[in-house]
Amino acid sequence: MDLGLYVITASIPAMGRDHFDVAAAAIEGGATAIQLRIKRRSMGQALKIANAIGGIAREAGVPLFINDHVGIAMASKAEGLHTGPDDISLSSARRMLGSDVLLGRSTNGKPAEAINIEKAGADYIALGPVYPTDTKRVEKAVTGPGVIAKIKAVVNIPVLAIGGINKDNLGECIEAGADGVAVISAVAMADDMVAATAELRGKLDKARKRHGG
Repeated sequence: MDLGLYVITASIPAMGRDHFDVAAAAIEGGATAIQLRIKRRSMGQALKIANAIGGIAREAGVPLFINDHVGIAMASKAEGLHTGPDDISLSSARRMLGSDVLLGRSTNGKPAEAINIEKAGADYIALGPVYPTDTKRVEKAVTGPGVIAKIKAVVNIPVLAIGGINKDNLGECIEAGADGVAVISAVAMADDMVAATAELRGKLDKARKRHGG
């Protein structure tokens, strides 16, 4: 499964777009994976959105990941679940979801933590924030692309770079060893989300070709 261009959804009321709109445009533009990151909705509303996105994603052969919510991942039959360090343990998530569902975990760049994440059963790591970002309001130190190589050196699972990634710095992440990149604003805030995704995909493919990915 290629997680190369991993697009995370967002709701942007000021631009008249919601999670489904972002996901649909990203899939059309060439995203290789979608994550539904939904915070302020009821479980019923979130599941309805997950099912809608899952329908078009599967038709396009694109895996859907659910952020945080194990129950929604189970009910929507999503291909994956992504969690942070304060969420459900990977072992518990695995017991609930089974062996076929992919599990991702976020880390901020500590090699020892990355090693533990792999040992706990994660299928991939999201490393960041690599660059400054306004998407999350929590204060986290920016890792910089140089940390990617350090994490890649100690784990055998894919490492996705996340945080402030756009068309101009995507190549730096791939050059540093990232297996893919996760983006939010670069797609969700773009004037033309389909075109923005296509441009990101094109730059990803070129960067991978240059660096043997």
